[in-house]
Amino acid sequence: MKDTECVRFLQWALPQLNLRWAGFRKLRKQTCKRIQRRLIELQLSDIDAYKSYLNTYPEESIILERYCRITISRFYRDRQIFKHLHQELLPQLIQLAQERGDK
Repeated sequence: MKDTECVRFLQWALPQLNLRWAGFRKLRKQTCKRIQRRLIELQLSDIDAYKSYLNTYPEESIILERYCRITISRFYRDRQIFKHLHQELLPQLIQLAQERGDK
């Protein structure tokens, strides 16, 4: 599936799922890969066949919505968290471990 086909499909499908396109601009490649895998699972030839499938089997929209929901963890990207861990929490944990080991 070409990127332009996937973008058109997402712009069509997301409003029907009560999701906003703006949130998918950065995540569309991952979403498109998931949809492509679903096409293969269903043995569908292209995205238009998937649209027809969605119209025929409305329960498929539940699966599509799950594929469109991508969790982004900001924890590992937040330098302040690691700075706090390094400067505050880890030294306290080490001190507690040493105190318990001395007893």
